[in-house]
Amino acid sequence: MTSQGSNANLSVSSMAVVRDTSSRLREDARSPVTVLMVDDQLSKLLSYEVILQDLGENLVRATSGRAALGHLLKEDVAVVLMDVSMPEMDGFELADMMRQHPRFQETPIIFVSAVHLTDVDRLRGYRSGAVDYISVPVVPEVLRAKVGIFTELHRRRRQLQELNHNLEARVAERSEALRLINSQLQERVAELESIMRVLPVGVAVAHNPECDFVTGNAALSQILGMNLGDNLSESNGTGYQIYREGRIVRDEELPLQKAVKTRTSTGSTELEIRLEGVSPLSFLASGSPLFDEFGVVRGAVAAFFDVTEHKRMEETLRERAELLELASEAIMVHDSDGTIMFWNAGAEALYGWPREEAKGRGCHELLATKFPASQEETAASLASKGRWEGNLTHRTKDGREVVVASRQALKRNSAFVLEINRDITAQLVAEEALRRNDRLAAMGKLAGIVAHEINNPLEAITNTFYLLRAHPSLDAEARSYAQLADQELARVSHITRQSLSFYREHQRAIQVSISELLDDVLSLQQRSLEMNRISLEKCYTTTGELQGFPAELKQVFMNLVSNAIQAMPSGGRLRVSVSRTSTGDYSGIRVCITDNGTGICAEDAKHVFEPFFSTKTTKGTGLGLWISRGIVQKHDGSLRFRSIFQATSVATCFEMILPANQLG
Repeated sequence: MTSQGSNANLSVSSMAVVRDTSSRLREDARSPVTVLMVDDQLSKLLSYEVILQDLGENLVRATSGRAALGHLLKEDVAVVLMDVSMPEMDGFELADMMRQHPRFQETPIIFVSAVHLTDVDRLRGYRSGAVDYISVPVVPEVLRAKVGIFTELHRRRRQLQELNHNLEARVAERSEALRLINSQLQERVAELESIMRVLPVGVAVAHNPECDFVTGNAALSQILGMNLGDNLSESNGTGYQIYREGRIVRDEELPLQKAVKTRTSTGSTELEIRLEGVSPLSFLASGSPLFDEFGVVRGAVAAFFDVTEHKRMEETLRERAELLELASEAIMVHDSDGTIMFWNAGAEALYGWPREEAKGRGCHELLATKFPASQEETAASLASKGRWEGNLTHRTKDGREVVVASRQALKRNSAFVLEINRDITAQLVAEEALRRNDRLAAMGKLAGIVAHEINNPLEAITNTFYLLRAHPSLDAEARSYAQLADQELARVSHITRQSLSFYREHQRAIQVSISELLDDVLSLQQRSLEMNRISLEKCYTTTGELQGFPAELKQVFMNLVSNAIQAMPSGGRLRVSVSRTSTGDYSGIRVCITDNGTGICAEDAKHVFEPFFSTKTTKGTGLGLWISRGIVQKHDGSLRFRSIFQATSVATCFEMILPANQLG
């Protein structure tokens, strides 16, 4: 900081203080002051307020001497209007107490009395410090004028005190500032000399406008192979040469000369200094003019930043980046906060963001990264081991989710992380499909084993029921139950054959009634409905006549009704409906099985028709809905469901639509 600049700052500061003081004085001139009115009669105090209210001052009432002392201690009182005759402490005693306190010795007191009107009384009042003695009745104009004079005097005295205080503060501030300026100037000169000696940046100073006498600091002199204090301009063209973009720079193009000529600071220019027997050195140079006190250019100063090592690193990184661009994996470099510094072509191809949009953004926010564990655990592992490998889920620019095999390495002694990601989404899908095929193969093998093991006992039981159905000892009701059991046994036998070859049904479709099939299933489930306290509601608007395979359809209905019952362990309502539906040329039968049980959550809804998926933990096999959908699709129909979750209830509906046309 120069002395001129410091003086200017002091002047500005002083002007600001003056403006601030003037502003406060104007505010004080308008602000009301406190007038203390002391009398044991409230009516008199109210009359004084009426007389003095036009003055616009702060009127404070006190009904005793003790109360008046309290107000005096708490407030800055301009004048005291005091009655002489008061109980406990009269006005003379109160005035004597005020004069004993240093703070109230100068406070004006005006006595008002209707009793003590003798000259002796007046003399005693003046001895007690009164400035006036008014007798009752009071003339309002006189009282108002006298109080107004003392309030204005108090206001002026307060302003003078403020001015005096501010003046003393300004004098002290200016004296201290001048002392600090002188001290700082001396320290700054010493600091600049020390900085110039040890500064690693090269600094050149032209001591005249012609720039024919230039000295440099220790760093620049050492770079140019010269002694400290040598005239650097005399060696230009002999000991060293300065190049820019492969050609020698003319003197007028150098930062010092350019700054003097343009009278403004030059921008950074990359220069190359070549010395004999030494590899070329690269610098970023900039210059700025120096002015005297009259604004005339007296020289210039230039700074030379050595960027040789930086350019070598840039070249190395450029070569490595070209290799990274050839990689098919998505490669990025980011700092510890996730800010992307490098983004190769593989990353552009995988994620869809061009590098111009990706660089500078947080990689985890940009890609909506999902970690296998918490992000903090991943970062801690990377920091402790220097490496991390695992699968991550990312979101591309078009909203797709991709799974990548990620390898991350933390550069030693650096906060930069190299991350290489390979898209394995298709691989995982293929592996999942392979696992699903393995499940299907296992299911087929299991079905063959089960069918083989139960075929023989099934045949024996079937023959037994055939004989039992015609036995003369059975009455009509028992015979109907035996016939129903025989039909169900036939359905079990059919399921066994279906397990061996589910889609190879050689029998022809027959005319069936959907409503009758449903009634058969519901009659078998009647006991389960009663035990679980489930009410049944049937709504058939059509019999649902169509061509189909009754055993398979009954299997579907049995599975759907059983699932609905299991979804209502605490009771509920089951609704079964059959109706016709048509859209354009299409005509079909709609079957809806609805329950108000626990419902199917959104996550489970994605998998309910997959084989071996079950929400029943140990009870379910996970095959029922998968087989049911296969049967419905065999009938050229569709099977879908929906769960609705409300605040106090849940409803799940499985809807099956079968075409009304004949099946071959």
